[in-house]
Amino acid sequence: MAHRIFNASNVFGAIAFLAMLAAPGAVEGGMYITAAALTAAFGACAHLSIKEDGKKR
Repeated sequence: MAHRIFNASNVFGAIAFLAMLAAPGAVEGGMYITAAALTAAFGACAHLSIKEDGKKR
């Protein structure tokens, strides 16, 4: 059985990872609202990624 690469858990994990990398750069650039939005996106996507990954297949 072949598993698809682009499932919800992988997409949410990738978004969370990119938001985690971009948030410190936004703070250094003085874009504090963007940094807060990226931090919120990181938290939400990480939570959804873990929730999706915890299901039995």
